[in-house]
Amino acid sequence: MSLLSTLLLALGAAWTAPAAQAAEVRVLIGNSLPPYIIERENRGVEYDIVKEALALRGHQMVPQYVPFARIPVELERGTGDAALTVNADSGLRVCFSDVHVIYRNYAISLASRGLKIEAMDDLRGKTIRAFQNARLYLGPAFNAVTADNPAYAETANQQTQNAMLFAGRVDVVVGDINIFNWFNRTLPDSAETRQPVALHPLFEPAQYRVGFRDPALCADFNEGLKQLRASGRYDAIVASYTTAR
Repeated sequence: MSLLSTLLLALGAAWTAPAAQAAEVRVLIGNSLPPYIIERENRGVEYDIVKEALALRGHQMVPQYVPFARIPVELERGTGDAALTVNADSGLRVCFSDVHVIYRNYAISLASRGLKIEAMDDLRGKTIRAFQNARLYLGPAFNAVTADNPAYAETANQQTQNAMLFAGRVDVVVGDINIFNWFNRTLPDSAETRQPVALHPLFEPAQYRVGFRDPALCADFNEGLKQLRASGRYDAIVASYTTAR
């Protein structure tokens, strides 16, 4: 075989070979947070995106649910190969994938109240319910306006948060709009829960990535994610969980 033929064969093999060997990928997943993660059913916006992007590259996702705060420890121990819903601020020593999911947090009030909330300072003096650990995630400006507010509280049960807003027990709730809408569908259907709401965009979109221990697997996932977006399947997954029903 000529040197040129050998070179062409080698280049062809390099072109067609996957970036990482196909294998099961143990993925650490934190709290169940519909519609992004629905633990009991092993599905959700984020869950499906990651699962299908990996599958496009020949990998099988194996979910491992742990308390979110333990993800760094478990990843360091090698309990998992990757972790969901992380970013560069997470303090993990991993390869961060391209952005695969974006949370959009709002201050939300009843439209009938006509509240003027155009800046963070407009939250002062308001009765507020936010998601658990909101002050850790939403930045120093939000922390400052809520730190001395005795009417500010956080709750892990976001269904209760929604119910309090519609019942007029709080002025404002703070959370991701898709999570808010998801839990609205779990409330009893009534004139009260059908009240229009006003969205106050005080927060920057929160971009999240997958953290991988193996850089080759990270690169492989990115390729699968690109394929998922290009095919239209990415948008279809998001729409299947967020379109009003």
